Amino acid sequence: MSEPILHHYDTSPYSEKIRAIFGYKRMAWRSVTTPAVAPKPDLVALTGGYRRAPVLQVGRDIYCDTRLIVRVLDRLQPAPPVVPPRQRLSCLAYASLEQTLFFATVPVVFQPAGLKYLVEQLGPDAMQQFRQDREALFAGGTARRPNAEYSRLNFVPLFNAVDVQLGDGPYLLGAEPTLADFVCYHCAWFVLRNPGTAPLFEPFRNLLAWAQRMQQLGHGHSSPMSGAAALDVARQAQDEQPFEGPLLEPEGLKLGQRVAVNATDYGCEPVVGTLAHASVYELALRRADERAGEVTVHFPREGFSAAAVA
Repeated sequence: MSEPILHHYDTSPYSEKIRAIFGYKRMAWRSVTTPAVAPKPDLVALTGGYRRAPVLQVGRDIYCDTRLIVRVLDRLQPAPPVVPPRQRLSCLAYASLEQTLFFATVPVVFQPAGLKYLVEQLGPDAMQQFRQDREALFAGGTARRPNAEYSRLNFVPLFNAVDVQLGDGPYLLGAEPTLADFVCYHCAWFVLRNPGTAPLFEPFRNLLAWAQRMQQLGHGHSSPMSGAAALDVARQAQDEQPFEGPLLEPEGLKLGQRVAVNATDYGCEPVVGTLAHASVYELALRRADERAGEVTVHFPREGFSAAAVA
């Protein structure tokens, strides 16, 4: 099996979620740094249009969205599990709050104190480019762009609940980290890495101690790789990863049909290919690219739609 390749960038919270899982599992992986904003030509050559970070590559199989990436990592290296079988429903309950927590966190980081640090790190021109890119990312989907009012209603209550829950043990569901921890940690990490916003967590002592434990998991064993080299891996790969779950075709669609798949919330650029598999867990398209060769692009079933194209 090819070593997993993560296409990500350093300041991406959802990428940190997966990097921390690599650390927990002590996995070896290759690191491809993608731009934070479009264009992302190497990544799009692999995905066919999907550009959100991170994306996981295993040979010629390309996995989009961290909901699916987590399942893949637990399959590639089952121990220790991120979703233990006896805690599956609890993990899914926490995961259902992930976007609410993330959308509550983003405006906090972009408030004046946090924004000052970001501008110092990136420069005003890069920040303006980032804002314009995110405006385009939220065009056409069901999700509203995170705003201060949404944050005011959700940020403190949710993180206070996390802090209270951590009063009963080192991790949210017990003695070991689970998906519950990782879906909350990357949002806390986004706040804590910014000196302008980190003081907001000073009242949450349990959370701060937990965040330190999570940070100490590390990122596993990564080695850098260029985007061009990752495309070579895809083009030369012979093996394919197994599909997950029994066949469950979307209504009106059949395997072998040409379809377009897109996220429904934000970042809704469609990816067109031949429907190779559909189950309760994933939608998989086969597509060809002159740079990447023949690849299979996988999306989670949840939060993505598929439609026939001519």
